Amino acid sequence: MGMKDQNTSPGDAEELLRLLSRAERLEALPRTGWQVCGVERPESIAAHVHGVMVVALWLADHHPEPKPDVERVMRIALVHDLSEAMLTDLPRPVKQLIGKDAVDRAEDRAADRILAAVPAWRQAFDEYRQGQTLEARIVKVADRIQMLAKALEYRQQRRGDVERFFDDHDTFDDRGIPLARAVFDALRTRYEERRWFDAHFD
Repeated sequence: MGMKDQNTSPGDAEELLRLLSRAERLEALPRTGWQVCGVERPESIAAHVHGVMVVALWLADHHPEPKPDVERVMRIALVHDLSEAMLTDLPRPVKQLIGKDAVDRAEDRAADRILAAVPAWRQAFDEYRQGQTLEARIVKVADRIQMLAKALEYRQQRRGDVERFFDDHDTFDDRGIPLARAVFDALRTRYEERRWFDAHFD
């Protein structure tokens, strides 16, 4: 057994376990926007977060000067939907009905509760919401790229009507990330040509 870190208290350990118990709820919560489109058994919020982290890390690693802070990119990507552990994934029609201000307040309250013991993570959540820094903009476009890629996958699997995701021009906002523009163009091409990758790594 390793030596006990004298700076770690039982209370710290409890905070980690509490955070983990809350974060892991994302595994059981579906991305409801897909359900609205008729996709049965869609990806979980946790699976979406994993996909966003993959895209965000790739974009960060390939970004030209100035180089982003990759650790911050990963931190933002990890927490960007963590409030949904309490709120669930509210589909766009619900958000439009409730109003952006009310949704933002609810997300803030949820983030306050979930991330009370980890202020650096809470700050990362705010950074994503504000979407101004290079790191936050990378995660913003990674979120959209993952969504569009998943839409193409579901279309290939004939699992729902996902065409509307390609009709919203705001979805293709590259937020000043040059590589994102190239990826969005590639997604658009595959959408128009009705192509996606098969499941056999070919």
